[in-house]
Amino acid sequence: MLRRIGIGLAFLLLSVLAAHAQSKHTWTVEDILRQETLTDLEIAPDGRRIVWVRRRANFDEDRFETDLFLTYLDQKGTDGLPLTVQLTRSGNNHNPQWSPDGRYIAFLSSRKTDDDDKTQGSQLWLLDTFGGEPYRLTELDVPVQDFAWFDSTRLVFAARETPTYDEQQRKKQKDDAQAVEDTTEFYPVRLFRMAIDSKKIERLTENEGEILEFAIDPTGRFIVYSIDPHPVDADARHQPRQYLLDLERNETVEIFAERYFDPERFVWTRDGSGFYASDEFSSDPENEGAGITKLYYFDVARRTYTEVPLGWDAGVGYGGYQVTEGGVHVQLAAGPRMEPRFYEKTADGWRAHPVSDARLRHSTSIRIGPDGHTIAFVYSRADSLPQYLVGTYRRGRLTNVRPFVRLNTYLKDYPIPRAEVIYWEGAEGDTVNGILYYPFNYRPGRRHPLMVVIHGGPSGVDLDAWRADWTVYPPLWAQRGAFVLRPNYHGSGHHGLEFVESIKGRYYELELPDIIKGIEHLVAQGLVDPDSLGVMGWSNGAILTIALTVEYPERFKVAMPGAGDVNWISDYGNCAFGVSFDDSYFGGPPWERLDHYIAKSPLFRLHRVVTPTLIHFGDQDTAVPTEQGWQHYRALQQLGKAPVRFILYPGEPHGFRRPSHQKRKMEEDLAWADTYLFGRTSMAERLRRRVLPESAPLALKLRARRIARTADGRYGVEQNGVLLPEMVRLDDTLWVGRFEVTRAQFRAFKPDYPVPPGTENYPASGITADEARAYVAWLRRQTGRPYRLPTVAELEKLQRKAGASENTLAYWLGYTPNPDERRQLEDVLADFRPDELLLPVGSRPPGNAKDPDAPLLYDLDGNVAEWAVGEDGRLQPSGASAVTVRDPRTKEVPAPPPAFIGLRVVLPRH
Repeated sequence: MLRRIGIGLAFLLLSVLAAHAQSKHTWTVEDILRQETLTDLEIAPDGRRIVWVRRRANFDEDRFETDLFLTYLDQKGTDGLPLTVQLTRSGNNHNPQWSPDGRYIAFLSSRKTDDDDKTQGSQLWLLDTFGGEPYRLTELDVPVQDFAWFDSTRLVFAARETPTYDEQQRKKQKDDAQAVEDTTEFYPVRLFRMAIDSKKIERLTENEGEILEFAIDPTGRFIVYSIDPHPVDADARHQPRQYLLDLERNETVEIFAERYFDPERFVWTRDGSGFYASDEFSSDPENEGAGITKLYYFDVARRTYTEVPLGWDAGVGYGGYQVTEGGVHVQLAAGPRMEPRFYEKTADGWRAHPVSDARLRHSTSIRIGPDGHTIAFVYSRADSLPQYLVGTYRRGRLTNVRPFVRLNTYLKDYPIPRAEVIYWEGAEGDTVNGILYYPFNYRPGRRHPLMVVIHGGPSGVDLDAWRADWTVYPPLWAQRGAFVLRPNYHGSGHHGLEFVESIKGRYYELELPDIIKGIEHLVAQGLVDPDSLGVMGWSNGAILTIALTVEYPERFKVAMPGAGDVNWISDYGNCAFGVSFDDSYFGGPPWERLDHYIAKSPLFRLHRVVTPTLIHFGDQDTAVPTEQGWQHYRALQQLGKAPVRFILYPGEPHGFRRPSHQKRKMEEDLAWADTYLFGRTSMAERLRRRVLPESAPLALKLRARRIARTADGRYGVEQNGVLLPEMVRLDDTLWVGRFEVTRAQFRAFKPDYPVPPGTENYPASGITADEARAYVAWLRRQTGRPYRLPTVAELEKLQRKAGASENTLAYWLGYTPNPDERRQLEDVLADFRPDELLLPVGSRPPGNAKDPDAPLLYDLDGNVAEWAVGEDGRLQPSGASAVTVRDPRTKEVPAPPPAFIGLRVVLPRH
């Protein structure tokens, strides 16, 4: 008995939670794209300030903007959080860095000044925190590629030398032809030092090749840097080389000289005695094959390095490492999460200490300040929005953790899909995991569609952290009633060397069974409908999407690959890194293993595909060359077995940069799935919308044909000769009256209710609270269905969907009056009878009209105010009417006269 009660209560709780989620806002593509992100965070030397960059979409200019913000941890703002001020507004600022004395913030910006006609790309800018506007430090005719503070008065930056005479002449002649991988046009990137007061520049290195990264030790004596020695990056024969520059002795020595060993991400200890660096370790370093990340320590005095004994087979994770007081903090790779540890540096090595704060298990962005103990990090889960936290870190223990800023507050009222990490048995009996998101309308015992969203790489990983962007957007699928599965298939990173290398020489052979077994796992649990499956992904996610449509042609109803290969033979030469990638995963070049390349290329088996396929590509993609999309499309188009659509985005590389293109890509995906997976629209309807906008009066007329009327023109449906309101489905929890209850409908309940001829379709008005309750009780008796009056919250949700021009006082005046103007009109309004100002239901434009798949709803915030159930159970009128209107500032509505109160009914959906 107790078990049955518990199950019943759990079911009720799930239902309540689902209904609560449905009562919130509806997600749109724009909601996904307008999220702000926090990047480039740097903590001041005193630990009391943080400078960071906000990135957000500017839809008007079709670009993403980046600007600097400064947070004072020791001052409180009006929102109760630390005070934050915006430092820049031009939208093209990034990479801020504090001077060692904490006075200045240097940063890179590509902004132009009024007298600027020479500078190219990003230049160094300086901001004095004592006051004043930012000003430009460098005025180079080449971009500044990177920089760091040398001391509090000087900076070191990496840049090319002045363009050559030949380059300048070609530019004058508008000659933009490029020599491919020409060592004679592989121009050096070198280090320069600049004084911030005199702006005097001195050259620090005379290297050949391009400096990729560098780091200055805190004492100012040493600079460690890495050089790309050759223009050919398609293979791994010319890997980066590392050098240590001793400025005191004016001496440069090569370090890490072993072949295929090229550490990067240099981080100096606080005393300058050495630095940490990481390197990718794999079984095929000659191909720079995917592997695990190991951590090393270089001792400057001894000129030797040591591998830090992490004691963790999966190596360093995406969260990286940060030097802290007494050692180094490392975010170890742990599948879909992190394993945080503090490694105390001792006289004889390192001693590992676990870090117990669970939030760091879900953080890929951590910064520890120059003081060695101020920490800032981002914490999120797959089903919780990012939190931006700051605290104190001492030997692996976090204290005083608190938020320092909030972004995307507009999402606080949006439903978030429930998510969890799930595990199943994949290929070869190995345990595989993934992130599963639940649909908003999930009910135990009910099967739902599934959208499989596959990550790229293949050595990428799906983490238990917030992800909602233009390639991965679970809320929009959950809103359509679908589960979302993001599988970490064989070959994914973050799971150890054996797992990430398991597909080398066996490409496709483990990944596809992993994904299929994951789907079957969800089907066996009764969650997923096996006949309602979709699959999509970007890059390697698209590669696996395509392969699934070949190997399992009847399994998926829809496929949406973006930037995916179909022909590995042509990829070898066309991909920017095709040689190293294909040699690693296919065991050599196509002229040595042609049969293998043919067997692995879906192009030669696309005749099996019957899945409707939507293909996306940028026309400047060199990671997965655009011609792969053409081959995929042309084959399916010529074969004619599957509907296919190919969208090409001009000017876009592998990752789209323009908000308009990201938006188009998402809209195309949703429309394709709506047609072929969810059955919400037909292709004929989609084609019609191109010439007949849904907002057009003609389109609304077509949709309005479905509105129920009796033979004599009265709105509603007749049941056993009784006129009842027409109900339409609002969501998975509620049906709602399309109109307010009409006079003709109310007279069916109360025969003596006066209905002057010609007003049968007017809203019932002058209805008291007792009459509204009695009408609902009568409806229940007539139909046997649980009709009720809406709650205030439900009506407010409906009111947010109101049409553009409801029948309110604003309609009759031609403008929206403020409260004072409304009061001045009270005498005038008192002379009007309801029938003079009310309109037949449906006279004004419908709510929900912008959504072609939503039901047409009318008079949601006008005509008559409507009775609703308050939190105390009492009835109260809600919404505007023909003689009231929402306050333009507070959005409140004054109490309507009793003669202008009616009702609308709702019906819970079972």
